Amino acid sequence: MVHQYQGPYTYNQKIVSDWDSTAIGVYYCGYVNNYSGSLKPLYIGKGTGDGGMRVRLFDHLQNENWSDATHFGYCVCDTVKEAEDFEVAEINRCAPKYNQVGKSNRIW
Repeated sequence: MVHQYQGPYTYNQKIVSDWDSTAIGVYYCGYVNNYSGSLKPLYIGKGTGDGGMRVRLFDHLQNENWSDATHFGYCVCDTVKEAEDFEVAEINRCAPKYNQVGKSNRIW
């Protein structure tokens, strides 16, 4: 099951490193829309390995990816397969600036 969206939260090293979570799921990095208060995703990814989404977000921060991303949000998933499928669906739905549109989870 894909759980309810959580966020947006400030996207910085302190917030992410203090986040006590190893949950697997899909995360969104972007900025807050001033009119709606919702997150406009610039990148959508999944965290399914050791450390889950927290480790992936921290990796992006360490590598200084997406300097225009100021906030993040996430959806916890119950299984890796669910996270993989949900990530693809969200990338196709949102078409974020830093993802490949039409990303597929097919094995070539």
